[in-house]
Amino acid sequence: MMKYIQNSVLSFNESKKEYNVLGIPVYLLVPFTKKINFNLVLQQVEKLIPRHLLRNVEIIYVANIKDFNKDNSEFNALYKDGAIYLSPEQDNEKDLLDDIIHEIAHSFEKDYQEFIFEDGSLESEFLGKRRKLYYLIDKPTVNMLVYNNPEYDARFDYHLYNELDYDYLRTVSSQLFYSPYAITSLREYWANGFENYLLGDKQTLRDLSPILYNKIETIIDNSEEI
Repeated sequence: MMKYIQNSVLSFNESKKEYNVLGIPVYLLVPFTKKINFNLVLQQVEKLIPRHLLRNVEIIYVANIKDFNKDNSEFNALYKDGAIYLSPEQDNEKDLLDDIIHEIAHSFEKDYQEFIFEDGSLESEFLGKRRKLYYLIDKPTVNMLVYNNPEYDARFDYHLYNELDYDYLRTVSSQLFYSPYAITSLREYWANGFENYLLGDKQTLRDLSPILYNKIETIIDNSEEI
């Protein structure tokens, strides 16, 4: 992990600040670009996340890393090898909290791989929505085969964000997906759902994505038994 940090951090402030969330060290390696109450955000994380769902998170960094810019896309957060990396470029506390919760969802998804993904029900729900979306949008710039791929595809990500635009997708997909980013891949559908289960409108998520909702609720309520 340390080698990855040394190779990936683009800027580093020697006067780093150390925080803590549920026993996990949190390092502010570079300052946020906007005024952020970091302590408040970490307190909210402690209230929202059961401790056992953080067992794969060893450390959290606020830093600029190379992986935030790859495949012609820009990211604000990343989970890798036991660490959550957060960009200092956050709009506000809500934006930062969204990113942390989202990456926590990625951190433990492998622990529940069989329950979340292997029965195929979540993938069926996700791809069914993708196929419906294909016929709703005005001008698809990729073919249906790409919409039927549940894995992350940089070309498809570009298609959604740049060629269709999230504002347009937010309108056309409102009866299918909780948010446009959930369309990106099956794993992002999962993590986006977890994020919005905790921070958004649960009833809307349940109505739109009942299989996703039930899997999230089961993990939160009975994760030690799964």
